[in-house]
Amino acid sequence: MSLRDIFLFGIMAYLAFKIVARPYIGALAWVVFSLLNPHRMTWGMAYDFPFSLAIVILTVVGLALTRDEKKIKGGAPGVALVVFTVWICFTALFPLEPAAAWEYWARVMKIFAMTGVLLLLLHTKRHVELLTWTMVLCLGFYGVKGGIFTILSGGNYKVWGPPQSVIENNNGIAVALVMTIPLIVHLYAQYPARKWLQRALGGAAALSAVAVLGSWSRGALLAITAMGCLLWIRGTNKLAIFVGVLLFALVAVPFMPAQWFERMHTMEAYQEDGSAMSRLNTWETAWNIAKDRFPIGGGFEYQSLTTSARYSPNPFDALVAHSIYFQTIGSQGFGGLVLYLLFWALFWLQCGWIRRRTRDHPDLRWAFSLASMSQVSMVGYAVGGAFLNLAFWDMPYYMFALTGVTQNVVREELARLAVSKAIPARYAVSAGAGVQPAGAQGR
Repeated sequence: MSLRDIFLFGIMAYLAFKIVARPYIGALAWVVFSLLNPHRMTWGMAYDFPFSLAIVILTVVGLALTRDEKKIKGGAPGVALVVFTVWICFTALFPLEPAAAWEYWARVMKIFAMTGVLLLLLHTKRHVELLTWTMVLCLGFYGVKGGIFTILSGGNYKVWGPPQSVIENNNGIAVALVMTIPLIVHLYAQYPARKWLQRALGGAAALSAVAVLGSWSRGALLAITAMGCLLWIRGTNKLAIFVGVLLFALVAVPFMPAQWFERMHTMEAYQEDGSAMSRLNTWETAWNIAKDRFPIGGGFEYQSLTTSARYSPNPFDALVAHSIYFQTIGSQGFGGLVLYLLFWALFWLQCGWIRRRTRDHPDLRWAFSLASMSQVSMVGYAVGGAFLNLAFWDMPYYMFALTGVTQNVVREELARLAVSKAIPARYAVSAGAGVQPAGAQGR
């Protein structure tokens, strides 16, 4: 075994004891292995070792033994996600490609189940901070690494994500970094007194943006543009954001090689681009499947030459859907698409609820910032995901876990504030009537 393998197994052995004692650590460890994929940075036994399965087993054991608070959260989006999960289980009974569909279904169920575990075990501001930092450190690692690589290579080579992961290709890692940048901005605002940390976070955000360019992803370019616009609207320091975006546009973009600009320009002449035309073909295929198998769709991993021969305008093209929307409609039908969009619409409204309730509370400004940046992040996902198969990727659902727990923390804090204001008021009324508050006699 290499030193990396030994190091990773050592960390896992240490976590085994921690997870059983504090199962929320297991939920966070799951996030690390699903986003960072540290085992894919090894070369020996650790590369294919089922760390995620081990973490799930240890977390379940911890859940059974712990006396820590366990409370289901999530609000309306949580209910929508449960209904969507039931729908997915129903459509899994009628797939076009059963073997591949059931394997993919099992992976999606793990993601949804661990999202539920996060909502069950995390319940404090500290837990929200830990989950936010976990997500930022995992994907920020690839942002910093990719940004440095882009600068050193002059932008001539594409940035890629962790091997054998959902975000391995250049397009996937680019959208992941676009979603991460707003969370980095949120953390930046939380530590005004720690200038060294703010500088580190600012550098990570800048390098992640450079890495997005270095991915050569056209969809990600649209996503980071849309995300940047909402970031300026939602951001508290609009001047700093404007200056940062301007410097990025004037320095980083011209730095890219001529071939990069040629690829970006193909968005204007998509009819001449083979990749763009393949997407249109697969989108039409997904639409045809959804119509023919209304309302359930073709099930997960429906793509095959047999399916293409029946539903595709090009029967020899069996590519994936390349869109979170057409991936959902092709695999889950019109019914699944409605539930999928409903879930994310309710997520957006949940963020809006947090923003409205915390806007005027200085102690809850962190929640206002997180909800605002979560909306910015999801705009990047909605735009960038329009060109990628990321409908059932982990991170967006962890974003929901963040806001679901945050909403619960905000509710409890507002209730506490309401009680603290009401008690003095009752005392004042009692004193005016000549009645002493309970326990005041004999003082």
